[in-house]
Amino acid sequence: MADKPSHHVVCAQCPWRLSNQGKPHQNGFYTKKNLKRLWNQIRGGGGAQSCHLTDPRHPDHIAAGCPKNAAVQECPGSVILIMRELERMADKKGVVSDASLERYLKTRRLGLKRLGILYWVVQRIQLAGVPIVGGAKLPDVDVADREIGLPQFLKG
Repeated sequence: MADKPSHHVVCAQCPWRLSNQGKPHQNGFYTKKNLKRLWNQIRGGGGAQSCHLTDPRHPDHIAAGCPKNAAVQECPGSVILIMRELERMADKKGVVSDASLERYLKTRRLGLKRLGILYWVVQRIQLAGVPIVGGAKLPDVDVADREIGLPQFLKG
C-alpha cells in the first residue's frame, strides 16, 4: 500500500495549475479576468479560497462538477502561492524583518498587500487555531510543486 502524501495535493482542475491557465472552460475559470479576481482576493487578505471541486456552496463550483455532499477544503494551489510570497519577504537568512518587508512591498507590485500580509501571517499562521481572533491553520502543501504558479501577467 502506498503512503499518503503528508501534504494536500492540488487537483487537476486547479486554476493555479500552469497548464490550465488560459484554457477554454465553460465557466471561464482559467481566464485572465478570473485569475486576476482570485489573486486579488488572496493578495488583499480576503479570506481562504475554497477548492472548487469541494465547495457545494458556490454555484460556479457546482457547475464545475462539485458533488452536493462534498466537504469544503481550502485550495492547496492558493496556499502554495501564499507560501511562496511569504518566502519572498524573507531576507537572505530566511527572516522577515522590517527592511525585508518594505523591500518586498516596493518590489512586488502585484504581490500581497499589507492587509493580506496581516491576514495570512498573523491570523492564519501566528494565531492559527486561537478562538475568535485566529483563523484555520494553513494546510500543509508542497511549496516546491512547479506545476503551480501565477500567470506571467500577475507576476509584476
